[in-house]
Amino acid sequence: MSQVGYLRVQLSPTGSVEDFDAWRLKTFQQIPGTTQQKFLTATDDPDPAKPYRSEVVYDIEDITKLDLDKLLQEWSSPVATITLVLYKRMDFAAHDGKEIPPEDGVIVANSLTPENDPDVLEDYHAWYRDEHIHKLMQIPGWRTGSRYQLLDRRGECAEYVGPFMAVHQYDRENGLGGPEFLKSVLSDWTKKIDKRMAKRPHRRVFKIDRCTLY
Repeated sequence: MSQVGYLRVQLSPTGSVEDFDAWRLKTFQQIPGTTQQKFLTATDDPDPAKPYRSEVVYDIEDITKLDLDKLLQEWSSPVATITLVLYKRMDFAAHDGKEIPPEDGVIVANSLTPENDPDVLEDYHAWYRDEHIHKLMQIPGWRTGSRYQLLDRRGECAEYVGPFMAVHQYDRENGLGGPEFLKSVLSDWTKKIDKRMAKRPHRRVFKIDRCTLY
């Protein structure tokens, strides 16, 4: 049975940025089953806990056909350290006509680690689907939101990834940090979920350098 998913290629240059950029654009082409590919550069503050400042991400129509070991072997290079992270998609939402991101858009990727308790997990899933995504959709500039479950990863693995991840796309001009955003993170249900996290959310922010549809 096919499974829609998401592949993150996390990268950190080991030499010159010029060599890295040229290698990145040349190396990461379409892979089987890709529907969308994006080149991303981090815009969040540098942090030892966030070593990967560049990513190439793929929306995949059937992740069961991917061979992570083969991809890692093909893509590995002295030019960069690399980690591959594979997810299956759990949820997707979008405003009409906003499914394709602009190349100057923003991506927020938030890894979440709820306590591994059946009741906590059930409440977490209900919170996201019944409240949180609907509040996020009210933020000016919000375009799409996807939620994923971690399946596997390969490579250096220098950065934390949680068992669940939400990826939201925004226009460059957006309401992140504004009133609608605050409503999404300060609700009673959100505060309840936050108290049952085994680890603090690991949040990354990127700008979209290039987006290709297949």
